[in-house]
Amino acid sequence: MENQGVKKQKKVIVVGGGIAGLTAATALVKQGADVLLIEKNDYCGGLVNSFTREGFLFDGGIRAIENAGMIKPMLKELGIELPLFQSKISLGVEDDVIHVETEESIKDYKDQLLRLYPDSHDDVDRIIRVILKMRKHMNVLFGTDSPFFKDIKRDTRYYFTTLILWLFKLLGTIVAIIKMKVPVEEFLDKKIRNRSLYDIISQHFFRNTPAFFAMSYFALYTDYFYPEGGVGQVPLKIKEKLINLGGEVLMNTDISLVDLSSRTLRDKNGSSYRFDKLIWAADLKQLYRMINIQGLTGKTVNKIQKEKEKILSKRGAESVFTVFMGVDKEPSYFQDISYGHFFYTPSRKGLGNIQRSEMKGMISNWENVSKAEVFDWVDRFCSLNTFEISIPVLNDPQNAPEGKTGVIASLLLDYALIKHIEEDGWYKEFVEYMENKIIEVLSESIYPGLIDKLIFSFSASPLSIEKRVRSSEGAIVGWSFEEPIPINASMINMKDSIKTSMPEIYKAGQWAASPAGLPTCILTAKLAADMVAREIL
Repeated sequence: MENQGVKKQKKVIVVGGGIAGLTAATALVKQGADVLLIEKNDYCGGLVNSFTREGFLFDGGIRAIENAGMIKPMLKELGIELPLFQSKISLGVEDDVIHVETEESIKDYKDQLLRLYPDSHDDVDRIIRVILKMRKHMNVLFGTDSPFFKDIKRDTRYYFTTLILWLFKLLGTIVAIIKMKVPVEEFLDKKIRNRSLYDIISQHFFRNTPAFFAMSYFALYTDYFYPEGGVGQVPLKIKEKLINLGGEVLMNTDISLVDLSSRTLRDKNGSSYRFDKLIWAADLKQLYRMINIQGLTGKTVNKIQKEKEKILSKRGAESVFTVFMGVDKEPSYFQDISYGHFFYTPSRKGLGNIQRSEMKGMISNWENVSKAEVFDWVDRFCSLNTFEISIPVLNDPQNAPEGKTGVIASLLLDYALIKHIEEDGWYKEFVEYMENKIIEVLSESIYPGLIDKLIFSFSASPLSIEKRVRSSEGAIVGWSFEEPIPINASMINMKDSIKTSMPEIYKAGQWAASPAGLPTCILTAKLAADMVAREIL
């Protein structure tokens, strides 16, 4: 077989060409390291990607770039120029739609909630007060005074003035994080009596999302950006920079074995790659399934085995079901309704137990659940849910054919449900039914007659995300919040999140920290790169 020997030695190998892997690899090369980035697919970016269908551009993963004081400094640090448009957000329930223009739009949000729930003034007041507090804490973590992506050694004035003051503010933020580590449902249950209002807020989030993370949502609404040419331009530009700086990128290479004693990777074609340091920026379960621990000492082996058992016993958070639509309508039709990033709920009633106890009941008693019962559940699930809607052409006019519009609509969906359906052999039927139901709901609510103007539609499920991106359970934000996180990771001890029990191996990305998002992926990548650089350069 060709190329059975060990390839050219690399000081650092980064596995996973998502945003975390690209950021870590480029940061290391920029500091003078010899780096090989290995990606299993034929494209980089992972869940940050764009693609075209019949002239329409669609964003296949995240719909916009959550800056949070992180993206722009990262691009600047890496020397990457990429035009970013502000991706403004609209919020709608039934026919009541508001537009988030500035941080002061919190007043419009409050007024909207009061219009929808006029008898819940006290509930609304309590929620707004929490949101305002969270806005201050998010500014501490990711505002202009934050040291992330600042070269403190070169800026002594910042070190002795701004940084010291920031550290004092950070103490208060840490206290707030600790107090609000409870699940958002539990937190809101103590704040809100009106169950529909409770649902309208809580159903935006993954189940058991930590309250601090969830209640920061409004503070981030003015901090979304959309890259010219789609979100996929971000990984594309970072990859180009990595190669221009002298880094090596190996695509279509699927790692199947990590030998810890020889520090060697092997791919499915039999080729081997030796490393001095390894940053794993891919699915963490995959890493622990393929490690070979022979040749290591007993103490190290015990640590690794315990870590492996914890990680493989846990699962990812809920995934999403997404419908992509090409629509024969002018962008102005959609622009009159909302901005290009739109969170919309067709009914103020809220989901209630449909996505909690009802779905869990179906999954736990699957052998006794009929197809008709599942479809009835889907009808109610889609009619009362909250959609994240993205219209790329409203953010960048070149993203659709003239006079037409691409629309992306997503909602949260549990992987276990779709996995049961696949195993029973009616996956395609379910996907078609759910896709049609989502189109029907949107056509009968916020976009009257949409169904009659469809040029085409197709969809992605948690199962297709898992297969394409290789993310366990199709997760898009890492670990499930419904059980203890199997890693040592939080916003407070982020530096510890990049470490593993395996010699010379570090981790980065959505599985390295929790709660996870694009800023977290970038931060863990930079921390891992800096630690490796200190050890080898």
